[in-house]
Amino acid sequence: MQYKSIASSAVSRLGIGTKRFPVADTLHAVHLDESAALEMVEQARRGGISLFDTSYSHRKGEAEQFLGCALGDAVGETHVTTSFFEMVDPRYEYVFQKQMKKLGRPCIDFYHIEEVCDLNYRRDVDSGAVDFLFGRKEAGEIGALGFSSQLNADNLRLYLGLYPWDFVRMRINYVDWFTSGVQECFSVVREAGLPVIAHGTLRLGPTSRLRPQALAALNEAAPGRSMVDWGLRFAKSIEGVASVVCNARTSTQVAEAVSVFADDAVLDAGEFEVLAEVARMQRARPSR
Repeated sequence: MQYKSIASSAVSRLGIGTKRFPVADTLHAVHLDESAALEMVEQARRGGISLFDTSYSHRKGEAEQFLGCALGDAVGETHVTTSFFEMVDPRYEYVFQKQMKKLGRPCIDFYHIEEVCDLNYRRDVDSGAVDFLFGRKEAGEIGALGFSSQLNADNLRLYLGLYPWDFVRMRINYVDWFTSGVQECFSVVREAGLPVIAHGTLRLGPTSRLRPQALAALNEAAPGRSMVDWGLRFAKSIEGVASVVCNARTSTQVAEAVSVFADDAVLDAGEFEVLAEVARMQRARPSR
């Protein structure tokens, strides 16, 4: 496993998210399957993963509590990232205190504001949430503070200039990279000298499924390479991406993700060309 520096912390280049952790049906409700989820966490740690991504709302609010317990004996060896999302609960002070209690850590290593987009980028500034969170950072309760960007390049520059951010989270996958404004926004973040935590690497369009011709092109370029491998290896290959969050569902998926980051191999120029063509195929309008 490789490691990169984010705000002076050495973080694994692969992170595991709790968003799709397994659930178990009980007699009256659906809850996080803690046994299966713990197996995934242990699998990840054996593979050298130190970054674990969660959220106040993941698995109906159970994920943070679970992660706090699962990593309770490894505060100095692991890093946790969680977030505030006004659409889930606007009470930022209340939410943060609950998160601190659930995670059971004196300091949340990485904290970010979710889904900052062009229509609402002043929302968390005007509400006082951002000032509050920077106050928590100064108090030593947050290690590094960032935001998850869905901004266009101009608004991203404005937002980056408002506060001394430590990192930016961006949705990075090869379809968006080659067919939208993601590259320009990524360059804006890099110009600001900030590391990027990538997510959404396997989201490849409205259905997240490749069209038959796109799938055929990938299979021809690298027979036997999985779609997960293509997606994660693409994000891994981009200079400036410090870590890639993978929302796995099973221990098997964790193991596959770890295998992609087991060495420093990245995609070559020819493989990038293949992915650019696949992206165009994926975005093309179906012929009538």
